[in-house]
Amino acid sequence: MPAQRKDRRPADTVPDQVQTQLRLIKASVTGVTGSLAATSDGLVVAHDILDAEPSRVAALAAATLALASRATLATGCGTFRETVARGTDGYLAVYAASPSVIVAVIGTSSLNVGMLQYRARKIIERIAEHTKTWAATAPAPAPTAAPAAPVAPAAPVAGGRVSPAGARPGTAQLPKRRPAAPA
Repeated sequence: MPAQRKDRRPADTVPDQVQTQLRLIKASVTGVTGSLAATSDGLVVAHDILDAEPSRVAALAAATLALASRATLATGCGTFRETVARGTDGYLAVYAASPSVIVAVIGTSSLNVGMLQYRARKIIERIAEHTKTWAATAPAPAPTAAPAAPVAPAAPVAGGRVSPAGARPGTAQLPKRRPAAPA
């Protein structure tokens, strides 16, 4: 029986496997400047970003996911899959790789979005496969020590009126208009 080599590298970790896939996005689509995979609550899993803070991009991608998910459900478009935001200097695309993992891709203004959509989907499917077991076994973030802040009672607002219980912040109960006096 041959002796085992001790210098063998252990199997790649999930973040390493995901980072390899993220690098493929940049290599296969001209105009991509970086990408990252994060949990749906904004924690970085892996990234290939040089020009921006990965944790900030992950938080923005999670916020984009939350808003776009609400929009697709509210309009009857089903479960969120992807969204692309175009700015004056480039693009941010956010994809749902799985229910718990998102992928964000940053690109220049010359990014071919059609090519990104075509190439990225297969790569994102592989990222979803790599993170499938990891997402289920990844440690959950530590709960906060402080309990949620209690809801403050309604406070007086302009004109001495009080917001009714359950009203949105910044709203007030306005007085009813009196009919104009005859002239």
